[in-house]
Amino acid sequence: MTAQAAREERGALILDGVPPASPALVERVQPWLQSRAAHFRGWLPDGAMLVTTRFADSLQLHRIAAPRGAREQLTFGAEDVLAASASPAAASAGVPYLTATGAGGPPQLRVWRLADHTSQRLMGPAVRGDAFVWSPDGRTVAYAGAAVDGVHDDVVAIEPGRAPGARLLIAAGARSWRPLAWSTDGARLLLENTASAPGRELWLADAATGGITMIPLETSPRRVRAARFAPDGRGIYLIAQIDGEFAQLYYLDPVANSLRAITAEVPWDMESFAVSPDGRWLACVANVAGTSRLSVTDQMTHAEVVPAGLPAGRIADLAFDRDGKRLAVTAESAAQPPDVYVFEPDGNVLTRWTHSELGPLDPAAPVTPELIRYPTWDRVGGSARTLPAWIYRPRTPGPHPVLVRIASGRDEQARPVFDEFTQIAVNVLGYAVVAPNVRGASGYGRSFAALAEARAEDAIRDIGSLLVWIGVQRDLDRSRVVLMGESQGGAVALGSLAQYNDRVAGGIVLSGVASWARIPNARALRRPLLVIHGAQDAVAPVFEAERLVASARGNGAEVWFLVAKDEGHGIRRKANRDAWLTTAAAFLEGLNGRAGLSAR
Repeated sequence: MTAQAAREERGALILDGVPPASPALVERVQPWLQSRAAHFRGWLPDGAMLVTTRFADSLQLHRIAAPRGAREQLTFGAEDVLAASASPAAASAGVPYLTATGAGGPPQLRVWRLADHTSQRLMGPAVRGDAFVWSPDGRTVAYAGAAVDGVHDDVVAIEPGRAPGARLLIAAGARSWRPLAWSTDGARLLLENTASAPGRELWLADAATGGITMIPLETSPRRVRAARFAPDGRGIYLIAQIDGEFAQLYYLDPVANSLRAITAEVPWDMESFAVSPDGRWLACVANVAGTSRLSVTDQMTHAEVVPAGLPAGRIADLAFDRDGKRLAVTAESAAQPPDVYVFEPDGNVLTRWTHSELGPLDPAAPVTPELIRYPTWDRVGGSARTLPAWIYRPRTPGPHPVLVRIASGRDEQARPVFDEFTQIAVNVLGYAVVAPNVRGASGYGRSFAALAEARAEDAIRDIGSLLVWIGVQRDLDRSRVVLMGESQGGAVALGSLAQYNDRVAGGIVLSGVASWARIPNARALRRPLLVIHGAQDAVAPVFEAERLVASARGNGAEVWFLVAKDEGHGIRRKANRDAWLTTAAAFLEGLNGRAGLSAR
């Protein structure tokens, strides 16, 4: 590594001890920073679709009228569009969307109007979350908004096609409401009380009076992932973890207080679903060992079809059009950025609507990972427990240096999705990247997720077991292992860096949720460290990162510290992302110490 660099400011960035990347490295990294993605945001009344995709340096709303059609840009703000929702039901409705703020504060709610193509900011309570729930006539949107006390959440309603004001629909009281679905007649709302413990309560609310009634269930769901009223007007489809290991799709009859599991035979979490307006088609996405599986069932014949041709990664944003003949999804893989596909179940036809660019890269350049399992330190059923991990291997001969990317905490899961930094590490720097799912990760059942509740240090021991596994792989170099953690995964990365100080070469922490005082054996952390943080981070205050940097330097460690003044939790702006990706690449190149090993 290089000598400690001075502190300087470059626009919105503060670089403390960060030396400049070499021009040769910048040139090799640059092509990997130009990719784009498209996310489905809803069907429009005329049968076109709404997507978000990057234009220049920010994410904006675009309209697409046909497969591989031109992307008509609708918004032109300086800030990213973080979320949006369109309804196919009403031609006069507008499109509510959320934009980031320059100061890293709460997102702003705006409406793009279909009638005159204008955009207007809406005043009202701060929006909590990014879920917009449309009434069946497509005129009203309900969402969670901050209550007066600043602690709980009301249900707020707007009419995007009319007046810009928001109105209170359901008052929070001592609860925090999350609207899930609107009944088919528009008279009721299904709500989740997220403030209830230990489970979540389900309630029905009268949309006209605001009156609420709890739905009595023998077992409260731990979390409701998605919900829709059935086309019959009585029942409710919902995905929740209620009984058993996994989140399943249920049919709830609130009148009879009965609950029927539809996917009880599927030994994996159900992630999302959609029902056609006529009730014929039921589309479900299951998380199978980290890879999404979409199936569409004809509820008249009970025949199931699995669309062929979708990327093997993550599938999200399911929605049928108003006729129930076309199902839109967003799909991505480790080798392909997110794009929008449309499936027509009647003819079993899958069509790719968007073709997002990889920039100047060969489409065959990104590496696809392999799913492996490695033995850990404890035993289950008389045998060593094994943990899943994705490994991305360079195409060049080994042994390779290794980057271990630790997912963001107990509710996260390492999955084969498109990630620029992983591909840079593999293709530009010659690193093998291992993305483990340590105990506590989601997607592997309730019991596995609960393992992290016993002792947080057990996840650190899992990383120790992974280091043992790396040590016996012929194509991996155990003397050059770097640990990286993001958000809550930063705590595991830092704890592992301190615990296995003699077995790792350095570490990277991105928006780390970790107090230096909570890291076991913190004084042993003396390896080179890169810390990347947003100055407006409300989840992990920047002063914690500053204290970490000061303490590590006090131990004699070389620390690079990169702060983005206009970012919150996570680095979202393209210019800032480009900066941290290039800085992290330079950090890894310096740790590698052998430029000749880097892929060309």
